[in-house]
Amino acid sequence: MCATVGLAPQSGLRYGVQIASALARAHDRGIIHRDLKTANIIITDDGLVKVLDFGLAKQVGSSSIFEGPTRSFASIENTSSVSGTLPYMAPEILRGEVADQRSDLWALGVVLYEAVSGRLPL
Repeated sequence: MCATVGLAPQSGLRYGVQIASALARAHDRGIIHRDLKTANIIITDDGLVKVLDFGLAKQVGSSSIFEGPTRSFASIENTSSVSGTLPYMAPEILRGEVADQRSDLWALGVVLYEAVSGRLPL
């Protein structure tokens, strides 16, 4: 069995701040990612973090950045199903409750743990 090595704590902190900033920017616009995981995060050659795959994202709140005459998306959300990737899902999602900003923060915690330890939490 081979031990997996994670990032140095300083790198984990630097990337974690960038991921948290990206989530804060989305949350400020009423967007919940709902599937934050290491596979949806890339680091550019310049050391910048990019959060990808907003395919399961959900718009919340009353102000929508998608409102207007050129609206080009349709809601296909099924409220009776659970969306996301199991190891990164917050407890409230597993209980069938609605995801919100806190759910993304839970996933961020799992991502950061995995980044510095090299494994998912038990």
